Amino acid sequence: MLERPSSLVVFATVAGSSVIGLLLYAGLFYANARRSTSALEAETILPDYPSKDAAQAASERWIREGGEFSVSTTQRTRRSVPLSKQELLKLEMLADERRRAQIEADYAECLDLAENDLAKELCSFQQTSDLPQGQSSRSDEAKIPKTKVIDDIDVIVIKEPRRSCTLVEDYRRINCVELAISRDELIKNSKRESLDIKTYKQFRY
Repeated sequence: MLERPSSLVVFATVAGSSVIGLLLYAGLFYANARRSTSALEAETILPDYPSKDAAQAASERWIREGGEFSVSTTQRTRRSVPLSKQELLKLEMLADERRRAQIEADYAECLDLAENDLAKELCSFQQTSDLPQGQSSRSDEAKIPKTKVIDDIDVIVIKEPRRSCTLVEDYRRINCVELAISRDELIKNSKRESLDIKTYKQFRY
């Protein structure tokens, strides 16, 4: 008759199996983690270049392949230009209308203040100013502007690369970035500084 194994033997056997299982699981987990880490490093570590010139050539090629985008800037310029003959004639006509209106207003006021018929008749000879008539006309002409100010609005469009690089001599590398903007896209200058960075890249030598 076979003897039944003791509880201690059964416990030791089960415990040993559990430890072996844990060791196998830990080994598989470590191997998978190491493979994943190695794959990630292979993706993030860029290839080395034998010289600075080679790294620069590669970075410049990368910049060209990224294409360009356009930035528009609006410039407003104010300048004085001579009035045309038609514009001068129009201003002179307006000045004459103002003079006549002033004369009529002065005449009406004079009539209101006149105490008798003689005073009313004298209102017809009232001068619009203390200056002589010829001098008054010349003074009015001097007040008419000869020039006018106009605004010139120019829209300047500048093309910029989507990618740019900076040489870091101390660390023997070239740091590059790519902006988050589509190729050939047109934006206003006010939005230029708010562009996000889409990609970071390094060229080591």
